[in-house]
Amino acid sequence: MIYRTFLILFLFTSQVMAMGNDFEETSYCSRAARKVQNWSYQLLSATGAWDYIIDGFKPARVKAMDLLDLQPNDKILFIGEGSGLDFEVLPEEITKEHVWALDYSSEMVKAAKRKAQLLGFSEDQCIAGDAQALPFNEEKFDKIFFPLSLGSIPNPTLALGEAERVLLPNGKIVILEKLVDDKASISYARRCVNFFTRFIFADINRNLTQMKGSESPLKIINYESTQGILTGLFGKIVSPYYRLAVLVRDNDYPDITALEARIDQHPKVE
Repeated sequence: MIYRTFLILFLFTSQVMAMGNDFEETSYCSRAARKVQNWSYQLLSATGAWDYIIDGFKPARVKAMDLLDLQPNDKILFIGEGSGLDFEVLPEEITKEHVWALDYSSEMVKAAKRKAQLLGFSEDQCIAGDAQALPFNEEKFDKIFFPLSLGSIPNPTLALGEAERVLLPNGKIVILEKLVDDKASISYARRCVNFFTRFIFADINRNLTQMKGSESPLKIINYESTQGILTGLFGKIVSPYYRLAVLVRDNDYPDITALEARIDQHPKVE
């Protein structure tokens, strides 16, 4: 009986992992994962646990603002903003009426609205929505930030395409996420762990080059590890596995060489 249970679990896990990089929401498992994941984020937001868990990521958020090269009149969009922690690290000179925050979780949006109100931002511009179908017209934002959110979106390729659609000419997209580098091998243990994490908060085995897609007009111009800059117990443990990346349109920045999504000092992912 125990043998059969483990065999069924093994086969089910293997099938899920095999489809894990297709970025499709059509399978029953993918739809179930999103529902459970959304419930998990609702709970984390309602209890305040989310802010506590990722408090150590603040230095990376500050670095992300630097990489965005924010200007006072920039129109800014946070995709998958969560509880509004990025309002706290925006430069003071930013025009607050130009900042928008979107999240799939209604509880996270409520938390973001509270933070926005406390810090003088418009709570009306904290909205619930799907990153795969952004409720904005083309070429609306100068700078876009995915703060620990791209791994939670069922189809990240579609989300990056939507971000590119609403990006103004010469705009920038910055991503903070746990990513697998190009040409890195993924241990079987991590694949098994990912079976559970994708139901709870995110897919931890995604690769930026694959998510972007070969047909995308976007290119990577910066790709770096967060190792050594995250704080707190959790942050210090996971810092080697998170990345900060900058993407731009190739046509907007033709003189800047495209980079691989790779950190040479971390060729193998455990």
